[in-house]
Amino acid sequence: MPDLPSPDLSLRDLREWAGTQAERLRRGLPEEAAAHPTFVLAQAAKLAEEVGELQAEILGHAGYQRRTKGDFTTETMAGELADVLICVAVLSASHGVDLGQAVATKIEQIEARHRDGL
Repeated sequence: MPDLPSPDLSLRDLREWAGTQAERLRRGLPEEAAAHPTFVLAQAAKLAEEVGELQAEILGHAGYQRRTKGDFTTETMAGELADVLICVAVLSASHGVDLGQAVATKIEQIEARHRDGL
């Protein structure tokens, strides 16, 4: 059994795991579904699904979901946030995007806007 990730998981560790996960997912699909364009479109649809589940969780926390929809706890919110992050990581790995570098670049851009008074 592989080592379980640490709670201090780095974006580099996530990228490596996501690349492995993308390959595992591809192996379980028919050849035409595992091909690059089809696979990433399916992963984008999966991301949209997970974002929808996160939205439902947020609505539940805000009191805008029926109680019959489930319990809305910090743990369930964490699970939905993790699902979204994992989908993003699988998509980035599938496109060869260095997620750590992309996030660092984006933070730098945001900070520059704040320095410039925007």
